[in-house]
Amino acid sequence: MKALVLGATGHLGNAILRELLANGWEVTATSRQAQPPAHLRDLKVDYRCGDADHEGQLEAWVRGHELVVDAAAPYPLHLFSSSGDPRVRAKRRIGALLEAVERQGCTLGYVSSFTTRRRPGEADSLTARAARALHPYFEVKQLMEDQVLEAARRGLPAVILNPTMCLGPWDAKPRHLCLVPRLLAGEVISSVDHIVNVVDVRDVARVLVAALEGARFGEPILANGFNISVDDLCREVCALGSARPPTARTPTPVALAVAYWSEYWLAMVGQKTSYPSLSMLLLTQFTALPPNPTLAELGVSPRPLAATIGDSITWFRSLGYC
Repeated sequence: MKALVLGATGHLGNAILRELLANGWEVTATSRQAQPPAHLRDLKVDYRCGDADHEGQLEAWVRGHELVVDAAAPYPLHLFSSSGDPRVRAKRRIGALLEAVERQGCTLGYVSSFTTRRRPGEADSLTARAARALHPYFEVKQLMEDQVLEAARRGLPAVILNPTMCLGPWDAKPRHLCLVPRLLAGEVISSVDHIVNVVDVRDVARVLVAALEGARFGEPILANGFNISVDDLCREVCALGSARPPTARTPTPVALAVAYWSEYWLAMVGQKTSYPSLSMLLLTQFTALPPNPTLAELGVSPRPLAATIGDSITWFRSLGYC
């Protein structure tokens, strides 16, 4: 069986690619990078370079595969885009992908966001609702997932995954966007006492492959792990990495306001921030999550958080990030 992984060089895409290989799939990996990164070169994959936004590219990639995994759905990182309305681009791209997948008779694995999940009233705070109104990320993610759900209602066999905050190896984002190495270098001077849910990226990949094997189609599946405060997470990372943790604490609304208005005013003078406010806006969407019976049904038990953090540190050190 042949699988196509879009966004294979990303954090989630890399983990999914490896899980598919471990389960006997032949994998085609795609990326905009001309050459595969070092962490893909030793894997037995068919690497293809290209731009999914180019007309006909997705159709060409999809042809000849039984499974397509989209771990590269576009989303806006910054408040303002210099390349047009991100909703238009996202709608066009996900529409092209769904057309190609349906035409070729493939199964789809789609990686969405935990932010699209409905929240009970007490969990949907005013701060969380305001954050969703402030940044286009949330509308774009919801728009794309809704299109996949609509295709599933038409009969497309689609597994939809909603992972929480992912840690673990193979994260190759720019260093300044990675929390772990910045913590170990003493660059994070303050933390917040807000609950997040952390999951190992390898467990997310296991959930996706198990859901595909179990034909869990058309029902968004939450891939979650451990509830922990950001403050305690920072302490755990620093303890395992032999570094001093942040000593200052900032109330979440204050940290959010500083991050948002810093990005906003820089944009007004034609500059881009190195630290987008999206990470703080995403933080407001987290609440403590109860045990997830779906993971048990799929036979996936989250690995210990300490092991995930330790492997993250090892990975970032191998990149020279810390």
